[in-house]
Amino acid sequence: MSTQISGRLRPFSAELSSLNRILDAAIIWSSLYISSLVFPIDLAYKDIYQYAAFLAIIFYFLLAEVRAVYRSSRLEGYGQIAGKILSTWLIVSMTLIVMAFATKTSANFSRLAISAWLISTPILLVLERIFLYLILRLARAKGGNTRTFVILGDGESPDYLLAKIQSMPWAGLSHEGSYHDLKGLLGEIKTKHIDYVFLTYAGHQKQEILEAIKALANSTATVYLAPNIFLADLLGSHWVTVGNIPMITINDHPFYGGHWALKKIEDLILGSLLFILILPLMVVIALAVKLTSRGPILFKQRRYGLNGEIIQVLKFRTMTTQDDGAIVVQASRDDPRITPLGRFLRRTSLDELPQFVNVLQGTMSIVGPRPHAISHNEQYRQLIQGYMLRHKVKPGITGWAQVNGLRGETETIDKMKSRVDYDLYYINHWSIWLDLKIIFLTIINGFTSKTAY
Repeated sequence: MSTQISGRLRPFSAELSSLNRILDAAIIWSSLYISSLVFPIDLAYKDIYQYAAFLAIIFYFLLAEVRAVYRSSRLEGYGQIAGKILSTWLIVSMTLIVMAFATKTSANFSRLAISAWLISTPILLVLERIFLYLILRLARAKGGNTRTFVILGDGESPDYLLAKIQSMPWAGLSHEGSYHDLKGLLGEIKTKHIDYVFLTYAGHQKQEILEAIKALANSTATVYLAPNIFLADLLGSHWVTVGNIPMITINDHPFYGGHWALKKIEDLILGSLLFILILPLMVVIALAVKLTSRGPILFKQRRYGLNGEIIQVLKFRTMTTQDDGAIVVQASRDDPRITPLGRFLRRTSLDELPQFVNVLQGTMSIVGPRPHAISHNEQYRQLIQGYMLRHKVKPGITGWAQVNGLRGETETIDKMKSRVDYDLYYINHWSIWLDLKIIFLTIINGFTSKTAY
């Protein structure tokens, strides 16, 4: 059954890839055309917009081939797909801008039209690719466009790998068996068509690995070597190459390739839009703070940011004191330092709104682990394993811990440890979709909390 289905639907991925190229070209051309209609352009230079679109399509296709944008990968996540597209378009955009200045034709273009084109195009390319990818995943989950695989190895690794693959039905991988000896596998390959063979031998089993690779060279199966399979599931781990030597890096940040650009675009676009929306409210709160108590409107506190660098986090002042020293006492229920207005602002988290300025400055993100006072950091890093790994990414206004109810005072080590566990889960599983989910949950669940004092 698996062989017949796999063979019959094998062209589907290729056809989808061709459709993808056609749609990408249409998006690049039409988004520039629409931008030139929306924003006024000099009609005397109308033709150069067509040349720009043509060059963009050519450059994008060439670079996309190099970066394997159109290669069908069953195990790629949405973040990986979006990252490759965004980074590819970023290079294309920079190339076009440099060419325009080098040829002294930049003045002939409408800056508004070109800016709208350069911003809207990657968004549309990502949405189109994800839509097609969802179609392909749905087809695979229903038994179409499948590939067959077997696992060769001993110990617990084969079962571990099989469980991982079976948890991803959208990958369209059909298990044809697991084998502990090479002879049994070779007999199976003679009677069945096998697409992939996963070798899960331990690193010291060099002879077994070489014999398997040599024997499998007489088949058409693609061979994957999966050494150190348990290490590959450690926190923040992923494969890298040093020269031509594969290695596993652990406790690193999640923003590789175009992911950093995706996160930056998210913060700039959403941060700017939200800042404009909340600006009138911030003006009202600023006046209320000034009129109801003595002291500055904003409270600035030093906290650790990305890679442990010290940043100044902004908040509306909610207390009569401005604690930012070696000892910072956490706010508690009925804390006498909190002003009447401050109590309301803290309960609703409205005191955090000025941190959108931090986001636009680039020292914070909309979503990320919440930053703590430096004195608290120095205290908890000695008590909680992996605490400082929170600073592998920028701190956020809201985070995975906060939408799961972990806000406010952390009077016990266990409460802080739970918060850190959620933060590390976010770092290890980051995606643009997780960010959007957290933002959505923050808005839907409201900003109030019984534990926020």
